[in-house]
Amino acid sequence: MNSQCAFCGKTETKLLKCGRCTSRSYCGPQCQKEDWPTHKAECKHQNYILRVDLLPRFIINPRITRTLSCPATATFAEFHEALLVAFGWANTHIYDFDVFDHSDTRGRENRLAGGEPIFKITNMRTVEDFGFGPPNRDSSKVRLFKILDDPKTKGKTIHYNYDFGDGWEHVISCIGRADTTAHFVCLEGEGHGCAEDVGGYTGWKELLEAYDAQNPTKAQKEKMSWFEEYASNKDPGGLRGELKWKWDKDRINRVLVELNVSSGATTTSPTPSHSVLLISLDKQPFFDDMYSQVMAKLRSKADVTEVTHIASAMQHLSVVHQYAAVVVTDPEVMDKGFIAVQEKLVHYARAGGTVIFGFHCSSFVRPNDLARFFKETWSVNWESGDYTRSMFSLNHRANSVFMSRRGPNLPQQYSMKALHLSGTRAEDRIYISSPGSTQSPAVFAKYGDGNLGWIGDVNTEHGTTELLLTMCGV
Repeated sequence: MNSQCAFCGKTETKLLKCGRCTSRSYCGPQCQKEDWPTHKAECKHQNYILRVDLLPRFIINPRITRTLSCPATATFAEFHEALLVAFGWANTHIYDFDVFDHSDTRGRENRLAGGEPIFKITNMRTVEDFGFGPPNRDSSKVRLFKILDDPKTKGKTIHYNYDFGDGWEHVISCIGRADTTAHFVCLEGEGHGCAEDVGGYTGWKELLEAYDAQNPTKAQKEKMSWFEEYASNKDPGGLRGELKWKWDKDRINRVLVELNVSSGATTTSPTPSHSVLLISLDKQPFFDDMYSQVMAKLRSKADVTEVTHIASAMQHLSVVHQYAAVVVTDPEVMDKGFIAVQEKLVHYARAGGTVIFGFHCSSFVRPNDLARFFKETWSVNWESGDYTRSMFSLNHRANSVFMSRRGPNLPQQYSMKALHLSGTRAEDRIYISSPGSTQSPAVFAKYGDGNLGWIGDVNTEHGTTELLLTMCGV
């Protein structure tokens, strides 16, 4: 078949394709070289189609696999975050990637089998170099194409290891290329995500057996109860019958869009004074309708990014001062299983950021959980107070940072039904029902070099929109 050279137009039977994007062909190296100044602006690495199989020697009924289209310029740290989302891991353990000098995709028989990897790619903040073993490379700096296109490692087996205690080994195979995308895309898969901290593949097998049992024992009932109520990546629906095959590709892809993927080029970060991050780990289906007017006003004042998964939350919180404010929209983050996100939030505020708890937090939080969370995580004695409708007035002796941010639209007085906080300092109570009140539905406190806020309104009053904007500083 004859084709034309993209540069000189000469017809040839054999053409040289651009090795990066494969979208342009040339009659020879000289035409490719001369076309490069024009072509390089649109020349991008194709995505890799990577099939990832969790413990393929042992987990077979059903298998747990995901196939992802992966941007070639993504780092292995970003690939790790995408795998957390795709497999439903809760990001509570460390990880690494092993690059082997073979192409066996069956996985290892045990942790000592399969030989030493050529090198490891890992989060360098979580490892110590003892001077022996395979060398380590920084996962935040190594890009996929540097390994998958390198003649020394192209086609070689890569293992993604998550949780070195349970030993979750994921075998990665490159099965093709795809059009360039700005983010990871889940193409297909099989099997419900595995339970975090279940005890490795034997624990997972025992959990599935518990769900298959017609008359489960007491121990089996306890296993099922643990998975549905307490596991870090719990599923209240359980795993009985066909549910062990259930997985949600659409949900995975919605979260993958939330992840930032670096291009390798210099980019401009959002302006902190005009950007807000929403963390919605248990977003209700009616959230968007209920808060449509609030969100419209917020988006008119700031660039709003919303994350709904622990992996994307962790990624966005890792850049201090990237946002004017971080707003937590539901109480899921207060759960003990989200300690990693909690620590990020505390660090964010201490380093000068603003963290606000609002929207559905006041509607769905349990009083004991609220008190424990603020005491253990933030070291403040904030507790649930009254839950009532009252007329509130602006406290003109309130926090000086808040008062410096207020604009002319912030109401001096308005009525709202809200969950009040007690245990707060007088200067941190933004609105009060009377001069001697020790509770407040709106709290804004100095915390480290930053600020910690609470909005207890449960009915989306108009005045609360201005309150939120003022706390965010937008």
